[in-house]
Parts: sequence; C-alpha cells; structure tokens
Amino acid sequence: MKEKELYHTVLQEMLITGEHAKPEIDANTVAKPVAEKGRFRISRRAIIAIAVAATMVVVSTAVAATSIFARRNYTPEKYLRQDSESREANGESIPDIEHALKAAMPQDVSYKIRMMPEIDLDGKLAQERETTGQPPYSEADWAWVRDLKPTIGDVLYDGKALYVTTYVETDRPELFANDADTKQQVWIACEEATYRVDGDDYEHRIELYGENWGNGYTDHSVTIVAESDLLKSFPEEGLVTMTERLYVSDALCNDMIPERAAIAVIDFTFTFDAAAGKPVAEEKHVSIALSGEHVLTMESWNEGDRGDANNHPNLTMKNAVLSLDGVVLDGAVEYRPTGIFVTFSIKEAPSSWTDYEKNSLLFAIDSLRSLDVPGVVCRINGDEVVPLEAIVDYASSDKVCVLLPVYPSDYASVSSLALDVYLYRIVAANGSEPTGDWSFTFDDNSSLHIDQTASDLLGSIEIPIPAIH
Repeated sequence: MKEKELYHTVLQEMLITGEHAKPEIDANTVAKPVAEKGRFRISRRAIIAIAVAATMVVVSTAVAATSIFARRNYTPEKYLRQDSESREANGESIPDIEHALKAAMPQDVSYKIRMMPEIDLDGKLAQERETTGQPPYSEADWAWVRDLKPTIGDVLYDGKALYVTTYVETDRPELFANDADTKQQVWIACEEATYRVDGDDYEHRIELYGENWGNGYTDHSVTIVAESDLLKSFPEEGLVTMTERLYVSDALCNDMIPERAAIAVIDFTFTFDAAAGKPVAEEKHVSIALSGEHVLTMESWNEGDRGDANNHPNLTMKNAVLSLDGVVLDGAVEYRPTGIFVTFSIKEAPSSWTDYEKNSLLFAIDSLRSLDVPGVVCRINGDEVVPLEAIVDYASSDKVCVLLPVYPSDYASVSSLALDVYLYRIVAANGSEPTGDWSFTFDDNSSLHIDQTASDLLGSIEIPIPAIH
C-alpha cells in the first residue's frame, strides 16, 4: 500500500468531528474499511482543506430566492431520498433534475429471490446465526420474505456518481425499523451490481452501496437509495441493463455486514437511459495563481514502523507555515443537469514540493461518517450562506470536486458566478485550547475530534456561465 493510500485509510478510521461524533467511537471500534464492507460505506462526505465560497450576481432576486436559496445542503443523493411526490409537495422539486430523471426512463425487467438454504452453500450463514445466539433458519419464520417485490424508482448518472432508488414492497414494514419491538428485525442493503450496455455483451461489475437500516420505510414499502461513486468508465449514453444485488438481512444476527446475516438475496434487473445526466455544455477550465505564506495542516511520519491499515502507523498531523508562491490551481468545470461541478487539481507547484505538501493543500478524505467541519460554502449576493457538498475524487486523491447548486435553467438569469477559494486548517481538537501550532499524534487507541478550524482567503475564480437556449 502506498504511503498516501495508507494515510487516508488510517484517517478514515480515526477522524471524528462535529455533532455526529460519539465519545465511545475510537480507532479500535470503528469498522475497518479495507478488511470488511459494512454500513459505514453508504454515506460519503468529505473534509477538505481547500474550501470554496461562491458569490453570485443575478439579474432577478426572485430567481435567487426560489432557485438557489431553496437548495441548501443539496446533493443528488439527498435529493433522491425523497420521492417525486414528496419533493413536489415540500417545495423542493428542481425542474432540471426532474427532467433528467424522467429522461432516464427506468423500467423493471425481472427479479429473483433466493432464500438462505439456497445461498448458504458453505454453512457460514448458519454458523453466524449460531455464534450470535439466533435460532436456526426456519421457513415458517421467514416465508414472508418470499413475497418481497422490488420496483425501480429514480436512476441517474451525473458523471461523478450513479444513484439508484429501489422500492421493495412488503406487508411487514414494521420489521424494518431499527427500534422495532418485534421478534424479527430486518434490513435491506445493496453492495454490488452488474451492468451491460445495449449492443455490448460484456458484463461490468461495480460497487453500489445503499441501505434502508432504520429508515426509508412506509406502510407498504422500503426505500433503498444506492450510490456508486465517481465511475469514470460508466457510459454517458445508451440503454443500460443493470442487476443490483439486495441482501435481506437479519439485524439481530448482524447489523453491520449484510452478507453475514442474509436471510435472502434478491437479484433485481432493470434498464435505464444513461444519457439523461450527460453534460449540457462543453467543459471549461479556469485557474488561480496562489501566493504568500499560509498555515497548512499537514501529515508527517515519525521514525519507526509505518504499519498498515490494521496496525496504525506513527502518524502526526500538525500545522506548518508554507509559501504558496508558484502554485497554480486548475479548475475543470462541468455543466450537468444536477449542478456545476468544479474539480480542483494542482496545475503548477514548486519543484521542491513533495506529495505531502500537495496533499495538504488539497486535503481530501473519504470519511466513514458525516463531518461537521467548515468546508465548502456558497455566498450569494454577499449575505446568504448555502452549504455545499464536497465530492472527493478519491480515484485520484490529489483532486477535490465541488458541486454548485446551479442548474441549466438558472444560466440565463446568472450574470456572473465567482468562487472564493479558502484554505482551512485545524486549530483545536479533542477539547484543547485553540492554537496556531496545533499538532496531534495518532496511536492504536486514539481518535481525532476536530473542534475548531480557521481559514485564509486565497483568491477568487470566475466560473463561466454557458449560453444555452
């Protein structure tokens, strides 16, 4: 494992921030992302050291109020957690995205349910039930699972991620609540899928993560919103036939890893048009030259064994002063129905810079949990603040992608859009007093709770608005 990959893996295990942090979580209790796949992989957000604030000048303040301010905390994944009727009823429907969802034209094809006796060929599922004190599988107890019926909801590929909403019809929805006072507690999770493009018989396999655990159920169905992040090779057009694998799992047996507690597996096949989320305009590139001395939160390795993903290395995070003279950031701007994506990378840097300096400037971590760290914000007309989601291009960890909630129907009303680039750093953590020379060293039992950050304005980038008629 490369040093950079190891560093990100370790921090995934140890970072705890904000209101979502729980005191009992530490480096020993957090699930290991390399060793096992579990529920922690569903929700993906980012903590980043480069943060961006957007200042927008609009022709009509009515447009700003209705089409921009209503989109606080927007991401495609959050948007799709509501069905179209709920989005419309709550005043949160975005016409551009609704049009793309309709154009995808998802259609059910088929599904097949296999119960535990059919899938437990090596006896490991039965052994897991015995180990956790659960009774052996009984057809009489679990026959109702055979009546589950999946149907496809919204499907969208936006160039950065694939989103799939699946509804599973059931007459036992009360069993899918994590606080259910019932003999059985069940959850449904998706972890993988395969797909073929029309005209090509090759079957592609992808990771596709989603679950309903504890939420997403109604009087007659369970909802699973699954996401596959940053699929560079996914087709931008053509009819796609996809089969997602849904695990119907016994939460009393194992509520973290669905494969270990599966009562049944549903292979659900559907089709959709991949062209619905393709770009609406040609990609543009912008750049910003940085300068001056700034404080960066950086990582460094102590002398000794650097360990591996399951043996925490001697890692220290600390603040250091670094000159940004000679650094140029490139921003690749994509225009899609789901928003404007700006992907930052380092275009130029001093020859003396190592990967440590570069990674500290574009500090991105694919986290296990939501992080309440100041990051990407959008300032509209200089007063309102709209938090934005930062999407990490973790296929190449020296890039950070920012999603702006600006859609094609807004373009005619937006006269200019500028991104103010900030550099964030940690100044207090784990209850310490704020300090400019903050540092923290990890060990096998440590975790990091970020309490306070500070930022410097590095400069501004003008984002071109395409002319679309």
